[in-house]
Amino acid sequence: MKKLFLLLLVFPFFLSAQPPANINLHFAGVVSDSCNLKIDNLYIDEYNPNLKAVIKNNQCSFNIILENPGIARLIYNKQSVVLFIHPGDEMDINIGADSLPKAISFSGRGAVENSFLNSFYNEYRNDYDKVRVHQAMLTTAVDPFEMHLFDERKKQKEFFDKQDKTKFSKAFTDYIDQTIRYNYFASLLSFPIVNANQSTTILTVNALPDVMVKTIDSKLVNDDALISESYRDFITHYVIYTTSKGNGFNKFTDYNISMDRKIVTAKSILSGKTLIWYIANFLNSECEKVAPYTAKSVYAQLNDIEKGGSYTKLIKAKAEARIKTKEVTAKDAKTNTGATGNGKKNPFEGVALKDITGKEFNPKDIEGKVVYVDYWASWCGPCRQEFPASKHLHERFTAKQLKNIVFLYISIDGNEGSWKNAVEQIGMNGLLLISPGDWNSDIVKYFQINSIPRYMLIDKTGAISNGNAPRPSSDDNIYNEIVKLLDK
Repeated sequence: MKKLFLLLLVFPFFLSAQPPANINLHFAGVVSDSCNLKIDNLYIDEYNPNLKAVIKNNQCSFNIILENPGIARLIYNKQSVVLFIHPGDEMDINIGADSLPKAISFSGRGAVENSFLNSFYNEYRNDYDKVRVHQAMLTTAVDPFEMHLFDERKKQKEFFDKQDKTKFSKAFTDYIDQTIRYNYFASLLSFPIVNANQSTTILTVNALPDVMVKTIDSKLVNDDALISESYRDFITHYVIYTTSKGNGFNKFTDYNISMDRKIVTAKSILSGKTLIWYIANFLNSECEKVAPYTAKSVYAQLNDIEKGGSYTKLIKAKAEARIKTKEVTAKDAKTNTGATGNGKKNPFEGVALKDITGKEFNPKDIEGKVVYVDYWASWCGPCRQEFPASKHLHERFTAKQLKNIVFLYISIDGNEGSWKNAVEQIGMNGLLLISPGDWNSDIVKYFQINSIPRYMLIDKTGAISNGNAPRPSSDDNIYNEIVKLLDK
């Protein structure tokens, strides 16, 4: 009972009235004093329960609470095998002295499915070995690579179809079908991504031939398939590839923009549990690579979609640790509640900004308005080249519209004198602020700005609607975006 009680403490979100599954292991020759059973029911590896059993008298056992049939990985002597476990299973596993996948046999309730599962992975292990598959991507052209994937999928289907499926549960049959199906799509979509990531000098991704991707769309999204690692790999690369396509197959040079675009893409092509899992898994694995504000925004979106559910609670500590990271180092940086006092958001939380007179910026100055932010510096030629277009953009709006728009210019100049001289020379109109320090300025660190000019759109609620907004010289693009926000 001690092992069962510990599991309930570790895994509070999926408590169940189901009977426990009992897994008993017998070893022909002991080469390690313990083994582990990692249960994949959260689908984020670092949070999956990892149970340890001490081997005594050549045997040990696990008692597991599961809400639904699921996947576990038995780990022994630095080797592992995949198990499919139902609530209430009573299974004995015999392990010989050879390598674990080849020296294992099953008896009891659950044995038939796991005997097949082990033989399936032994037969097609190379097709599910990501290291081998990725190496093949780098040494094979896309056409023969796809042909190999197609042939292997056919062989796997035939291997499965030869079985007496009346002996399998529907959950197990679905799992094998999903694993075979989505492994093909996951490997195919990852081909251009893996190849593109091999070079830091090539800034484009090669699109797959249309004939290969014509069957890949949102119809493939299936919440019931989350149990399959192949499906989760497919979803990850489906979002990456679709985002890349929307960016003209150009690589992103700013990780904050990359994450933002992928979340937007995910929300447009995914739904249900799959969308929740994707956002949680993506934020959990990548939050330390983005600015605190980006992490805060994505976590808020997860919370809004899941309504404070299991994944939101699961990654709360990691997300909040990133959100609270004080990348603002200036002595005069102020910490506030993140709101203006009237329930409005303040996108510049924790960043000290002052105007041309030296007065500290008050977020209430932009409350309830659409804000077009221009990050620039006096020494930045491309920044200064945009100002004539910026002046023309001002002139396109009516006096009535301008009452609800703020053109906010934030300089990162290290020398305030240079900033003031540039403002006078250019004849700038708008709200003029400075976050001094050049590339060490507070605003650069907070939003992890890698290049200027950089533009941002903030809606009337204070939320950032576009963290990489079009330039003033983008013709109608930025004008139309501002008009849309005005009309909301």
